[in-house]
Amino acid sequence: MKAKKILAAVTALSLTTVVFASCGDSADSSSTPVTTATTTTAAAESAADSAATDSSAGSTKGSDSDYTPVKTFKGYDAFLMFGDGEWLWGNWEGQGEPEATKAFGVDADITGDGEYTVSITNASISYDDPDEGINPQIALDGDYAVGAQGCVVMCVDIIGLLNGEKLKGTGDPKTDKETPGKYNADDLKVELKSIKADGQEVAFDKAKIKYGNIEDNNNCYRIEIYNDYGDTAKDSPIDKDNLAFEDSLEITFSIEGLSE
Repeated sequence: MKAKKILAAVTALSLTTVVFASCGDSADSSSTPVTTATTTTAAAESAADSAATDSSAGSTKGSDSDYTPVKTFKGYDAFLMFGDGEWLWGNWEGQGEPEATKAFGVDADITGDGEYTVSITNASISYDDPDEGINPQIALDGDYAVGAQGCVVMCVDIIGLLNGEKLKGTGDPKTDKETPGKYNADDLKVELKSIKADGQEVAFDKAKIKYGNIEDNNNCYRIEIYNDYGDTAKDSPIDKDNLAFEDSLEITFSIEGLSE
């Protein structure tokens, strides 16, 4: 355990040198395009990759008994993007994304209007995926991830929904983030319903949650709950420093305005 604490301290220290760009500079709920958005995802992924390099040294075989990833979706893939205060418990991609290597969540299949839950669990985050391998952004105690403390990013992305003006792809928008979807952000009504850490409600300020096409270089609809590189860092909806859990983090939201 002492080695893990030292590892975490080194990881946290190394991240202080990360570039200051945003993971997805927050726009307001009207989804006004943000001109710096095209550089922001690279910043967070660079920080995540740095943390992954540091944390992978302590990794052993993960759990494979309580979690089976679902990688095909009838509708839109929604996933919980998360990194804890030391950039561990990392989950950065949807399970339905082709060639995803940073996807370790329990995603939701958005097939129409309704209420949905996305999550990360100890079993999912420490899963030894035969295709993706072990999650590099965890510290393991045997087969299980050491509990999460704090957060640097907590967002929900729904892949394929939005028809951003900058998108030039020609593939299937549900699997290609650069292909325009069919909706404007203003066409949809999305509301964060609850956050649960180990089954316990986490308080949040509804008025401070950010919604919409926050990154205008992809077709994802985003619910930004907290982002070290976004506007929520200036005025956080949650008490991120006291967030802690060992088994699961669950986000429930509702969506209206889909025609499927």
